[in-house]
Amino acid sequence: MKFSAMILSASFSLVILSTSFNTVAADRGHFAPQSIDKTRSEKALPDGWRNELSKGEVLDYDVYKKGKVVYRDPSKGTVALRLENKVVRLVESTREIVDVLHPF
Repeated sequence: MKFSAMILSASFSLVILSTSFNTVAADRGHFAPQSIDKTRSEKALPDGWRNELSKGEVLDYDVYKKGKVVYRDPSKGTVALRLENKVVRLVESTREIVDVLHPF
């Protein structure tokens, strides 16, 4: 009886350890799959996109989609969008540029 309890305890410990090792092994990959890896799927911004960055202009939809939202202010309806090294604040619904902030 004592021997079977020891074997049961050892097998239970082995199952717990193997499960935790699988979890650790699965977490070692720090890269997203190629299908969702943004650094590989991002394309360059279209030529002349910097010329469109002036107050009052409407930002092109393709440029807007390739930017990264840095800050969203729902009370004012504005969004700050990062485009390469520039941050542009614009009205989210119309994409009208409110302000072009300095590059970082």
